[in-house]
Amino acid sequence: MIFERSAKNRDFINISILLIATLCIGIYLIATTVIIAKDGVTFIEYARKLEIAPVETMLNEAQHPGYPWLIIMVYKVTSFLCKNTSVFSWIYCAQSVTLLSRLITIAILYYIGKKLSGSWLSFWAILIFIVLPKPAEYGSDVLSDWPHLCFLTAGLLLILNGASNKRFWLFGFAGLASGMGYLIRPECVQLIVLGSLWLGLQLVWHKRIINRGKALCAICLLIAGFLVTAGPYMKLKGSIFPKKNVDLFTQEFRQIEISEKSNRIMFASQFAGSDIPKAFGKLGQNIGETLMWFFVPALLIGMHTWFKTRKWYETETFLAGALIILNVFLMVCLYCRYRYMSYRHILPLLILLVFYVPIGLQELAIWFRHIFSRDADSISVTGRNEKFWFLILFFIGFFVCVPKLFMPIRMEKQGHRATAKWLGANTDNTDIVAVPDIRIAFYAQREGVVYEKDDIPSNAVYVVRIISKNAQNETALTWLLGDVVYEYINKGGESINVIIRRK
Repeated sequence: MIFERSAKNRDFINISILLIATLCIGIYLIATTVIIAKDGVTFIEYARKLEIAPVETMLNEAQHPGYPWLIIMVYKVTSFLCKNTSVFSWIYCAQSVTLLSRLITIAILYYIGKKLSGSWLSFWAILIFIVLPKPAEYGSDVLSDWPHLCFLTAGLLLILNGASNKRFWLFGFAGLASGMGYLIRPECVQLIVLGSLWLGLQLVWHKRIINRGKALCAICLLIAGFLVTAGPYMKLKGSIFPKKNVDLFTQEFRQIEISEKSNRIMFASQFAGSDIPKAFGKLGQNIGETLMWFFVPALLIGMHTWFKTRKWYETETFLAGALIILNVFLMVCLYCRYRYMSYRHILPLLILLVFYVPIGLQELAIWFRHIFSRDADSISVTGRNEKFWFLILFFIGFFVCVPKLFMPIRMEKQGHRATAKWLGANTDNTDIVAVPDIRIAFYAQREGVVYEKDDIPSNAVYVVRIISKNAQNETALTWLLGDVVYEYINKGGESINVIIRRK
Protein backbone atom coordinates (compact mmCIF):
# COMPACT_ATOMS: atom_id res chain seq x y z
CA MET A 1 0.00 0.00 0.00
CA ILE A 2 2.85 2.38 0.79
CA PHE A 3 4.45 1.56 -2.55
CA GLU A 4 1.16 2.14 -4.43
CA ARG A 5 0.60 5.42 -2.62
CA SER A 6 4.14 6.52 -3.44
CA ALA A 7 3.68 5.55 -7.10
CA LYS A 8 0.41 7.51 -7.33
CA ASN A 9 2.06 10.56 -5.77
CA ARG A 10 4.93 10.30 -8.24
CA ASP A 11 2.50 9.99 -11.15
CA PHE A 12 0.56 13.02 -9.92
CA ILE A 13 3.75 15.10 -9.71
CA ASN A 14 4.97 13.95 -13.13
CA ILE A 15 1.66 14.64 -14.84
CA SER A 16 1.37 18.04 -13.13
CA ILE A 17 4.80 19.08 -14.42
CA LEU A 18 3.96 17.89 -17.94
CA LEU A 19 0.59 19.66 -18.00
CA ILE A 20 2.02 22.93 -16.68
CA ALA A 21 4.74 22.89 -19.33
CA THR A 22 2.20 22.09 -22.05
CA LEU A 23 -0.18 24.80 -20.88
CA CYS A 24 2.50 27.50 -20.71
CA ILE A 25 3.81 26.72 -24.19
CA GLY A 26 0.28 26.47 -25.58
CA ILE A 27 -0.90 29.78 -24.15
CA TYR A 28 2.23 31.52 -25.44
CA LEU A 29 1.72 30.13 -28.95
CA ILE A 30 -1.97 31.09 -28.98
CA ALA A 31 -1.17 34.61 -27.82
CA THR A 32 1.52 35.07 -30.49
CA THR A 33 -0.24 33.37 -33.42
CA VAL A 34 -0.05 35.66 -36.44
CA ILE A 35 -2.60 33.81 -38.55
CA ILE A 36 -4.30 30.43 -38.29
CA ALA A 37 -4.01 27.54 -40.76
CA LYS A 38 -6.11 27.53 -43.93
CA ASP A 39 -7.93 24.45 -42.66
CA GLY A 40 -8.78 26.44 -39.55
CA VAL A 41 -10.97 28.78 -41.61
CA THR A 42 -12.76 25.73 -43.01
CA PHE A 43 -13.40 24.33 -39.52
CA ILE A 44 -14.72 27.62 -38.12
CA GLU A 45 -17.00 28.21 -41.12
CA TYR A 46 -18.18 24.61 -40.75
CA ALA A 47 -18.99 25.28 -37.08
CA ARG A 48 -20.96 28.41 -37.97
CA LYS A 49 -23.01 26.50 -40.52
CA LEU A 50 -23.57 23.57 -38.17
CA GLU A 51 -25.19 25.94 -35.71
CA ILE A 52 -27.76 26.97 -38.34
CA ALA A 53 -28.34 23.84 -40.46
CA PRO A 54 -26.53 20.81 -39.00
CA VAL A 55 -27.81 18.01 -41.26
CA GLU A 56 -27.47 19.97 -44.49
CA THR A 57 -23.99 21.13 -43.51
CA MET A 58 -22.76 17.61 -42.75
CA LEU A 59 -24.12 16.41 -46.09
CA ASN A 60 -22.39 19.15 -48.06
CA GLU A 61 -19.07 19.44 -46.23
CA ALA A 62 -16.15 17.06 -46.80
CA GLN A 63 -14.66 17.47 -43.31
CA HIS A 64 -15.92 15.36 -40.43
CA PRO A 65 -18.16 17.24 -37.96
CA GLY A 66 -16.56 16.30 -34.63
CA TYR A 67 -14.09 19.16 -34.29
CA PRO A 68 -16.58 21.85 -35.44
CA TRP A 69 -19.07 20.51 -32.87
CA LEU A 70 -16.46 20.92 -30.14
CA ILE A 71 -15.83 24.48 -31.32
CA ILE A 72 -19.55 25.26 -31.10
CA MET A 73 -19.78 23.87 -27.57
CA VAL A 74 -16.91 26.02 -26.31
CA TYR A 75 -18.20 29.04 -28.23
CA LYS A 76 -21.65 28.74 -26.62
CA VAL A 77 -20.12 28.49 -23.16
CA THR A 78 -17.96 31.56 -23.70
CA SER A 79 -20.85 33.46 -25.31
CA PHE A 80 -22.94 32.78 -22.21
CA LEU A 81 -20.20 34.25 -20.02
CA CYS A 82 -19.23 37.11 -22.35
CA LYS A 83 -21.12 38.24 -25.46
CA ASN A 84 -18.68 38.53 -28.36
CA THR A 85 -19.39 37.78 -32.01
CA SER A 86 -16.06 38.84 -33.53
CA VAL A 87 -13.98 36.48 -35.62
CA PHE A 88 -11.35 36.39 -32.88
CA SER A 89 -13.82 34.89 -30.41
CA TRP A 90 -14.30 31.96 -32.81
CA ILE A 91 -10.54 31.65 -33.34
CA TYR A 92 -9.72 31.62 -29.62
CA CYS A 93 -12.50 29.11 -28.91
CA ALA A 94 -11.15 26.79 -31.62
CA GLN A 95 -7.58 27.16 -30.36
CA SER A 96 -8.76 26.48 -26.81
CA VAL A 97 -10.40 23.24 -27.94
CA THR A 98 -7.13 22.16 -29.53
CA LEU A 99 -5.04 23.07 -26.49
CA LEU A 100 -7.44 21.37 -24.08
CA SER A 101 -7.30 18.23 -26.24
CA ARG A 102 -3.50 18.36 -26.16
CA LEU A 103 -3.53 18.58 -22.36
CA ILE A 104 -5.83 15.57 -22.02
CA THR A 105 -3.76 13.62 -24.55
CA ILE A 106 -0.55 14.33 -22.66
CA ALA A 107 -2.03 12.86 -19.47
CA ILE A 108 -3.26 9.76 -21.34
CA LEU A 109 0.08 9.31 -23.10
CA TYR A 110 1.86 9.29 -19.75
CA TYR A 111 -0.08 6.19 -18.68
CA ILE A 112 0.46 4.52 -22.05
CA GLY A 113 4.20 5.13 -21.72
CA LYS A 114 4.13 3.85 -18.15
CA LYS A 115 2.82 0.52 -19.45
CA LEU A 116 5.46 0.37 -22.18
CA SER A 117 8.60 1.50 -20.36
CA GLY A 118 7.80 2.62 -16.81
CA SER A 119 6.91 5.97 -15.25
CA TRP A 120 10.42 7.48 -15.30
CA LEU A 121 11.06 6.96 -19.01
CA SER A 122 7.44 7.83 -19.82
CA PHE A 123 7.88 11.21 -18.12
CA TRP A 124 10.95 12.05 -20.21
CA ALA A 125 9.35 10.77 -23.40
CA ILE A 126 6.32 13.04 -22.98
CA LEU A 127 8.52 15.98 -21.98
CA ILE A 128 10.49 15.52 -25.21
CA PHE A 129 7.22 15.35 -27.16
CA ILE A 130 6.01 18.56 -25.50
CA VAL A 131 9.04 20.59 -26.60
CA LEU A 132 9.03 19.40 -30.23
CA PRO A 133 8.10 22.52 -32.25
CA LYS A 134 5.75 21.04 -34.85
CA PRO A 135 3.45 19.08 -32.50
CA ALA A 136 3.40 22.11 -30.18
CA GLU A 137 2.34 24.37 -33.07
CA TYR A 138 -0.47 22.02 -34.07
CA GLY A 139 -1.59 21.97 -30.45
CA SER A 140 -2.27 25.73 -30.48
CA ASP A 141 -3.66 26.09 -34.00
CA VAL A 142 -7.17 25.65 -35.36
CA LEU A 143 -6.59 22.06 -36.47
CA SER A 144 -8.31 18.76 -35.70
CA ASP A 145 -5.18 16.67 -35.10
CA TRP A 146 -4.94 16.91 -31.32
CA PRO A 147 -8.70 16.42 -30.71
CA HIS A 148 -8.38 13.30 -32.87
CA LEU A 149 -5.28 12.16 -30.95
CA CYS A 150 -7.18 12.63 -27.69
CA PHE A 151 -9.70 9.93 -28.61
CA LEU A 152 -7.09 7.78 -30.35
CA THR A 153 -4.87 7.62 -27.26
CA ALA A 154 -7.86 7.12 -24.97
CA GLY A 155 -8.96 4.14 -27.05
CA LEU A 156 -5.42 2.77 -27.16
CA LEU A 157 -5.10 2.97 -23.37
CA LEU A 158 -8.45 1.21 -22.96
CA ILE A 159 -7.30 -1.59 -25.29
CA LEU A 160 -4.01 -1.93 -23.41
CA ASN A 161 -5.79 -2.09 -20.04
CA GLY A 162 -8.46 -4.43 -21.33
CA ALA A 163 -5.87 -6.77 -22.83
CA SER A 164 -3.34 -6.80 -19.99
CA ASN A 165 -5.92 -6.91 -17.15
CA LYS A 166 -8.31 -9.37 -18.88
CA ARG A 167 -11.18 -6.89 -18.74
CA PHE A 168 -12.94 -7.61 -22.03
CA TRP A 169 -15.69 -5.04 -21.38
CA LEU A 170 -13.14 -2.22 -21.73
CA PHE A 171 -13.06 -2.95 -25.46
CA GLY A 172 -16.60 -1.59 -25.68
CA PHE A 173 -15.40 1.77 -24.33
CA ALA A 174 -12.47 1.60 -26.76
CA GLY A 175 -15.03 1.24 -29.56
CA LEU A 176 -16.87 4.32 -28.29
CA ALA A 177 -13.59 6.28 -28.23
CA SER A 178 -12.81 5.09 -31.76
CA GLY A 179 -16.21 6.21 -33.02
CA MET A 180 -15.94 9.64 -31.41
CA GLY A 181 -12.44 10.04 -32.82
CA TYR A 182 -13.71 8.95 -36.23
CA LEU A 183 -16.18 11.85 -36.16
CA ILE A 184 -13.10 14.11 -36.02
CA ARG A 185 -10.73 12.25 -38.34
CA PRO A 186 -11.38 8.91 -40.12
CA GLU A 187 -7.93 7.57 -39.15
CA CYS A 188 -9.28 6.77 -35.68
CA VAL A 189 -10.92 3.67 -37.13
CA GLN A 190 -7.49 2.04 -36.79
CA LEU A 191 -8.40 1.31 -33.16
CA ILE A 192 -10.98 -1.19 -34.44
CA VAL A 193 -8.33 -2.84 -36.60
CA LEU A 194 -5.81 -2.87 -33.76
CA GLY A 195 -8.23 -4.30 -31.20
CA SER A 196 -9.55 -6.86 -33.65
CA LEU A 197 -6.03 -8.06 -34.45
CA TRP A 198 -5.22 -8.69 -30.80
CA LEU A 199 -8.58 -10.32 -30.09
CA GLY A 200 -8.24 -12.43 -33.23
CA LEU A 201 -4.89 -13.63 -31.89
CA GLN A 202 -6.65 -14.76 -28.72
CA LEU A 203 -9.01 -16.88 -30.80
CA VAL A 204 -6.28 -18.87 -32.58
CA TRP A 205 -3.07 -18.59 -30.50
CA HIS A 206 -2.44 -21.30 -27.94
CA LYS A 207 -0.76 -18.81 -25.55
CA ARG A 208 -3.93 -16.77 -25.24
CA ILE A 209 -4.53 -14.41 -22.31
CA ILE A 210 -8.33 -14.52 -22.32
CA ASN A 211 -10.59 -17.37 -23.41
CA ARG A 212 -12.36 -17.50 -26.77
CA GLY A 213 -15.75 -16.59 -25.35
CA LYS A 214 -14.53 -13.37 -23.80
CA ALA A 215 -12.54 -12.57 -26.94
CA LEU A 216 -15.68 -12.90 -29.08
CA CYS A 217 -17.65 -10.74 -26.65
CA ALA A 218 -14.88 -8.14 -26.71
CA ILE A 219 -14.91 -8.02 -30.54
CA CYS A 220 -18.69 -7.54 -30.52
CA LEU A 221 -18.44 -4.78 -27.90
CA LEU A 222 -15.60 -3.08 -29.81
CA ILE A 223 -17.53 -2.95 -33.09
CA ALA A 224 -20.84 -2.09 -31.39
CA GLY A 225 -19.27 0.82 -29.50
CA PHE A 226 -17.83 2.16 -32.73
CA LEU A 227 -21.10 1.86 -34.66
CA VAL A 228 -23.12 3.52 -31.91
CA THR A 229 -21.13 6.74 -32.28
CA ALA A 230 -19.94 6.65 -35.90
CA GLY A 231 -22.80 4.71 -37.50
CA PRO A 232 -25.33 7.58 -37.80
CA TYR A 233 -22.80 9.78 -39.60
CA MET A 234 -21.86 6.94 -41.98
CA LYS A 235 -25.57 6.40 -42.69
CA LEU A 236 -26.08 10.10 -43.34
CA LYS A 237 -23.13 10.31 -45.75
CA GLY A 238 -23.82 6.93 -47.34
CA SER A 239 -20.17 6.00 -47.04
CA ILE A 240 -17.73 4.54 -44.54
CA PHE A 241 -14.82 6.82 -45.51
CA PRO A 242 -16.38 9.81 -47.31
CA LYS A 243 -13.61 12.34 -46.65
CA LYS A 244 -10.86 10.87 -48.84
CA ASN A 245 -13.30 9.20 -51.25
CA VAL A 246 -11.65 5.84 -50.62
CA ASP A 247 -14.79 3.95 -49.65
CA LEU A 248 -15.52 0.94 -51.80
CA PHE A 249 -19.10 0.71 -50.55
CA THR A 250 -20.57 3.99 -51.74
CA GLN A 251 -23.54 3.96 -54.04
CA GLU A 252 -21.46 5.53 -56.78
CA PHE A 253 -19.04 2.60 -56.80
CA ARG A 254 -21.46 0.52 -58.88
CA GLN A 255 -21.37 3.17 -61.61
CA ILE A 256 -17.62 3.28 -62.26
CA GLU A 257 -16.76 4.27 -65.80
CA ILE A 258 -14.06 2.74 -67.94
CA SER A 259 -11.80 5.76 -67.51
CA GLU A 260 -12.02 5.48 -63.74
CA LYS A 261 -11.11 1.80 -63.97
CA SER A 262 -8.08 2.63 -66.08
CA ASN A 263 -7.04 5.28 -63.56
CA ARG A 264 -7.30 2.73 -60.77
CA ILE A 265 -5.18 0.28 -62.75
CA MET A 266 -2.61 3.03 -63.36
CA PHE A 267 -2.66 3.89 -59.64
CA ALA A 268 -2.10 0.21 -58.73
CA SER A 269 0.89 -0.02 -61.03
CA GLN A 270 2.34 3.21 -59.64
CA PHE A 271 1.72 2.01 -56.08
CA ALA A 272 3.73 -1.11 -56.75
CA GLY A 273 6.56 0.79 -58.41
CA SER A 274 8.75 3.75 -57.71
CA ASP A 275 6.37 5.60 -55.38
CA ILE A 276 6.88 3.19 -52.49
CA PRO A 277 10.57 4.07 -51.92
CA LYS A 278 9.63 7.74 -52.24
CA ALA A 279 6.88 7.27 -49.66
CA PHE A 280 9.31 5.69 -47.18
CA GLY A 281 11.80 8.47 -47.89
CA LYS A 282 9.15 11.12 -47.24
CA LEU A 283 8.06 9.35 -44.07
CA GLY A 284 11.63 9.20 -42.78
CA GLN A 285 12.17 12.85 -43.65
CA ASN A 286 9.00 13.94 -41.83
CA ILE A 287 9.86 11.92 -38.73
CA GLY A 288 13.42 13.24 -38.73
CA GLU A 289 12.41 16.87 -39.13
CA THR A 290 9.69 16.57 -36.50
CA LEU A 291 12.24 15.10 -34.08
CA MET A 292 14.66 17.88 -35.10
CA TRP A 293 17.00 15.08 -36.31
CA PHE A 294 18.81 15.19 -32.95
CA PHE A 295 16.50 12.58 -31.39
CA VAL A 296 16.51 10.22 -34.40
CA PRO A 297 19.58 8.14 -33.33
CA ALA A 298 18.06 7.73 -29.86
CA LEU A 299 14.78 6.63 -31.47
CA LEU A 300 16.46 3.91 -33.55
CA ILE A 301 18.59 2.68 -30.63
CA GLY A 302 15.59 2.71 -28.30
CA MET A 303 13.39 0.71 -30.69
CA HIS A 304 16.12 -1.88 -31.17
CA THR A 305 16.72 -2.14 -27.41
CA TRP A 306 13.04 -2.41 -26.52
CA PHE A 307 11.91 -4.92 -29.17
CA LYS A 308 14.90 -7.25 -28.91
CA THR A 309 14.20 -8.01 -25.26
CA ARG A 310 10.50 -8.80 -25.67
CA LYS A 311 8.38 -11.59 -27.13
CA TRP A 312 6.28 -10.60 -30.13
CA TYR A 313 3.10 -12.09 -28.67
CA GLU A 314 3.28 -10.12 -25.42
CA THR A 315 0.39 -7.69 -25.20
CA GLU A 316 2.34 -4.42 -25.20
CA THR A 317 4.79 -5.65 -27.85
CA PHE A 318 2.08 -6.94 -30.16
CA LEU A 319 -0.06 -3.80 -29.92
CA ALA A 320 2.91 -1.42 -30.27
CA GLY A 321 4.28 -3.29 -33.27
CA ALA A 322 0.87 -3.53 -34.92
CA LEU A 323 0.23 0.19 -34.42
CA ILE A 324 3.59 1.11 -35.96
CA ILE A 325 3.14 -1.20 -38.96
CA LEU A 326 -0.45 -0.06 -39.51
CA ASN A 327 0.44 3.64 -39.49
CA VAL A 328 3.46 3.14 -41.75
CA PHE A 329 1.18 1.30 -44.19
CA LEU A 330 -1.37 4.14 -44.05
CA MET A 331 1.32 6.75 -44.71
CA VAL A 332 2.66 4.81 -47.71
CA CYS A 333 -0.86 4.44 -49.13
CA LEU A 334 -1.55 8.14 -48.57
CA TYR A 335 1.59 9.23 -50.39
CA CYS A 336 1.18 6.78 -53.26
CA ARG A 337 -2.41 7.83 -53.89
CA TYR A 338 -2.34 11.58 -53.21
CA ARG A 339 1.38 12.35 -53.65
CA TYR A 340 1.69 14.13 -50.33
CA MET A 341 2.33 13.45 -46.66
CA SER A 342 2.38 16.31 -44.17
CA TYR A 343 3.98 16.46 -40.75
CA ARG A 344 0.50 16.34 -39.24
CA HIS A 345 -0.22 12.94 -40.78
CA ILE A 346 2.59 11.23 -38.86
CA LEU A 347 1.43 12.35 -35.40
CA PRO A 348 -0.46 9.08 -34.66
CA LEU A 349 2.76 7.22 -35.43
CA LEU A 350 4.93 9.65 -33.52
CA ILE A 351 2.95 9.42 -30.28
CA LEU A 352 4.19 5.83 -29.99
CA LEU A 353 7.68 6.26 -31.43
CA VAL A 354 8.52 9.00 -28.94
CA PHE A 355 8.48 6.47 -26.08
CA TYR A 356 11.58 4.82 -27.53
CA VAL A 357 13.58 8.07 -27.57
CA PRO A 358 14.44 8.16 -23.82
CA ILE A 359 15.27 4.44 -23.97
CA GLY A 360 17.80 5.28 -26.66
CA LEU A 361 19.06 8.28 -24.67
CA GLN A 362 19.54 5.98 -21.71
CA GLU A 363 21.59 3.55 -23.82
CA LEU A 364 23.69 6.45 -25.14
CA ALA A 365 24.17 7.69 -21.57
CA ILE A 366 25.49 4.26 -20.54
CA TRP A 367 27.84 4.33 -23.51
CA PHE A 368 29.14 7.79 -22.54
CA ARG A 369 29.48 6.66 -18.94
CA HIS A 370 31.76 3.80 -19.97
CA ILE A 371 33.89 6.16 -22.05
CA PHE A 372 34.18 9.13 -19.71
CA SER A 373 33.61 7.78 -16.21
CA ARG A 374 36.88 7.59 -14.27
CA ASP A 375 35.44 5.95 -11.18
CA ALA A 376 33.76 2.89 -12.63
CA ASP A 377 34.13 0.97 -9.36
CA SER A 378 31.81 3.25 -7.45
CA ILE A 379 28.15 2.36 -7.95
CA SER A 380 26.94 5.74 -6.72
CA VAL A 381 29.27 7.67 -8.99
CA THR A 382 28.44 5.39 -11.91
CA GLY A 383 24.73 5.89 -11.33
CA ARG A 384 25.15 9.66 -11.14
CA ASN A 385 27.23 9.70 -14.29
CA GLU A 386 24.59 7.77 -16.21
CA LYS A 387 21.87 10.22 -15.19
CA PHE A 388 24.25 13.10 -15.80
CA TRP A 389 24.83 12.06 -19.42
CA PHE A 390 21.11 11.42 -19.90
CA LEU A 391 20.31 14.96 -18.77
CA ILE A 392 23.10 16.41 -20.90
CA LEU A 393 21.66 14.72 -24.01
CA PHE A 394 18.13 15.82 -23.14
CA PHE A 395 19.08 19.47 -22.61
CA ILE A 396 21.09 19.55 -25.84
CA GLY A 397 17.96 18.36 -27.64
CA PHE A 398 15.85 20.86 -25.71
CA PHE A 399 18.00 23.80 -26.78
CA VAL A 400 17.91 22.52 -30.36
CA CYS A 401 14.10 22.77 -30.18
CA VAL A 402 13.82 26.12 -28.37
CA PRO A 403 14.39 28.53 -31.32
CA LYS A 404 11.53 27.01 -33.33
CA LEU A 405 9.39 26.13 -30.32
CA PHE A 406 8.88 29.75 -29.28
CA MET A 407 8.64 31.18 -32.79
CA PRO A 408 5.17 32.74 -33.32
CA ILE A 409 2.96 30.60 -35.52
CA ARG A 410 3.27 31.73 -39.19
CA MET A 411 5.34 34.77 -38.35
CA GLU A 412 6.11 35.12 -42.07
CA LYS A 413 2.43 35.95 -42.71
CA GLN A 414 2.50 39.38 -41.04
CA GLY A 415 1.48 40.95 -44.34
CA HIS A 416 -1.72 38.89 -44.45
CA ARG A 417 -2.71 40.06 -40.98
CA ALA A 418 -1.86 43.71 -41.67
CA THR A 419 -3.80 43.62 -44.94
CA ALA A 420 -6.84 42.13 -43.24
CA LYS A 421 -6.71 44.84 -40.58
CA TRP A 422 -6.68 47.55 -43.27
CA LEU A 423 -9.61 45.97 -45.11
CA GLY A 424 -11.63 45.72 -41.91
CA ALA A 425 -11.08 49.40 -41.14
CA ASN A 426 -11.37 50.95 -44.63
CA THR A 427 -13.98 48.96 -46.54
CA ASP A 428 -17.74 48.50 -46.24
CA ASN A 429 -19.27 45.35 -44.84
CA THR A 430 -20.90 44.66 -48.21
CA ASP A 431 -17.70 44.97 -50.26
CA ILE A 432 -16.49 41.79 -51.95
CA VAL A 433 -12.74 41.23 -51.80
CA ALA A 434 -10.79 39.09 -54.26
CA VAL A 435 -8.00 37.36 -52.35
CA PRO A 436 -5.32 34.78 -53.14
CA ASP A 437 -5.63 33.46 -49.57
CA ILE A 438 -9.07 33.17 -47.96
CA ARG A 439 -7.62 33.92 -44.51
CA ILE A 440 -7.19 37.58 -45.47
CA ALA A 441 -10.93 38.02 -46.05
CA PHE A 442 -11.72 35.87 -43.01
CA TYR A 443 -9.71 38.05 -40.62
CA ALA A 444 -11.12 41.21 -42.26
CA GLN A 445 -14.66 39.82 -41.80
CA ARG A 446 -15.46 40.51 -45.42
CA GLU A 447 -16.91 38.31 -48.12
CA GLY A 448 -13.93 36.89 -49.97
CA VAL A 449 -13.57 35.27 -53.37
CA VAL A 450 -10.40 33.27 -53.98
CA TYR A 451 -8.75 33.74 -57.38
CA GLU A 452 -5.75 32.18 -59.10
CA LYS A 453 -3.13 34.01 -61.14
CA ASP A 454 -4.83 36.97 -62.92
CA ASP A 455 -8.33 35.50 -63.11
CA ILE A 456 -9.92 38.33 -61.09
CA PRO A 457 -13.66 37.93 -60.26
CA SER A 458 -15.77 40.63 -61.90
CA ASN A 459 -17.85 41.31 -58.77
CA ALA A 460 -14.86 42.11 -56.58
CA VAL A 461 -14.54 45.69 -55.33
CA TYR A 462 -11.04 45.26 -53.92
CA VAL A 463 -8.28 43.01 -55.17
CA VAL A 464 -5.51 41.79 -52.88
CA ARG A 465 -2.29 40.96 -54.66
CA ILE A 466 0.71 39.08 -53.24
CA ILE A 467 3.64 40.01 -55.43
CA SER A 468 7.38 39.84 -55.66
CA LYS A 469 9.28 43.00 -54.78
CA ASN A 470 10.78 42.98 -58.26
CA ALA A 471 7.53 42.36 -60.14
CA GLN A 472 7.24 44.34 -63.37
CA ASN A 473 3.68 43.52 -64.41
CA GLU A 474 1.78 45.35 -61.68
CA THR A 475 1.81 48.72 -63.46
CA ALA A 476 0.25 47.07 -66.51
CA LEU A 477 -2.67 45.95 -64.34
CA THR A 478 -3.48 49.47 -63.17
CA TRP A 479 -5.94 50.14 -65.98
CA LEU A 480 -7.73 46.86 -65.21
CA LEU A 481 -7.63 46.71 -61.43
CA GLY A 482 -7.35 50.35 -60.45
CA ASP A 483 -4.84 52.24 -58.36
CA VAL A 484 -3.07 50.90 -55.31
CA VAL A 485 -4.85 51.99 -52.11
CA TYR A 486 -2.70 50.05 -49.64
CA GLU A 487 0.72 48.41 -49.67
CA TYR A 488 2.45 46.26 -47.07
CA ILE A 489 6.22 46.17 -47.52
CA ASN A 490 7.76 43.12 -45.94
CA LYS A 491 10.77 44.18 -43.88
CA GLY A 492 12.00 40.63 -43.41
CA GLY A 493 14.04 38.40 -45.66
CA GLU A 494 11.09 37.33 -47.82
CA SER A 495 10.84 39.04 -51.18
CA ILE A 496 7.03 39.25 -51.05
CA ASN A 497 4.82 42.33 -50.66
CA VAL A 498 1.05 42.65 -50.36
CA ILE A 499 -0.94 45.37 -52.12
CA ILE A 500 -4.63 46.21 -52.41
CA ARG A 501 -6.14 47.70 -55.55
CA ARG A 502 -9.64 49.17 -55.81
CA LYS A 503 -11.36 48.31 -59.05
